Amino acid sequence: AAPCLFGLYAFVAVLYNTLPAAKRSGAVFWPGKDAVTFSDALTAVRRRIWAEGVFREAEVDGAIAELPRQVQDHLRSGLAPAP
Repeated sequence: AAPCLFGLYAFVAVLYNTLPAAKRSGAVFWPGKDAVTFSDALTAVRRRIWAEGVFREAEVDGAIAELPRQVQDHLRSGLAPAP
């Protein structure tokens, strides 16, 4: 299992690195934190997957397109954070 987890970690790191700076959202900030954590990177990658993959496919049916942009953003915020 360890090699698979390391591969997944590397995959998320590469995906996060390829995201434009504007799409690297979802980080949690607190005093003393000076770098992005893996949880922040995973959240940003998951937000991108939801926005570019799942929501885009759902827009074909019109279900997501009918929702206001604010509601879509709240859905992504609730679905993307790493547990």
